[in-house]
Amino acid sequence: MSAVALRARVLPALASAAVLAVIGATAWATGVPWLFPSLGPTLAIQTEAPAHVVARPWNVVAGHAIGAAVGIAAVWLTGAVHEPAVNVAHVVSSARLVAAIGAMFASMALQSLARASHPPAQATTLLIALGALDADLHGAMVLASGVAQVAILGELARRLRLRHAPQGAPETNR
Repeated sequence: MSAVALRARVLPALASAAVLAVIGATAWATGVPWLFPSLGPTLAIQTEAPAHVVARPWNVVAGHAIGAAVGIAAVWLTGAVHEPAVNVAHVVSSARLVAAIGAMFASMALQSLARASHPPAQATTLLIALGALDADLHGAMVLASGVAQVAILGELARRLRLRHAPQGAPETNR
């Protein structure tokens, strides 16, 4: 394997790890949980498929914003906000189930209408609907801060990857 090919295979992992380290370190230093599971797939898309439309900043920011908004709305509309999180209760209540289904549908539909499709945002939607992320103003601000950091830092990693991708290289992992 050539050095260029090796760099093309390793760069996405290094860039994603570096961005995650910065977000994680600032989260640790400030005591604010800016690091949440759906940021990992966002970074993977930004660094492994940087030319894909879902990796672009609009899709990252708007996709997660839509996903978070409908997740929050769904738990309040169904009353699931007053029930324990699925990962705590170890059971899916009917309200959490309805919130998850409704939020997923609304998130995907609204993202499509806004031309802001971003598959990792569906994880954000479900994390809220199932109670793993808080569905209140503080939770929304934490989410917004984490998404803003991944959008900015991930965009830098995406552009680095685009600049260093071998000419004519396919977007897929071989």
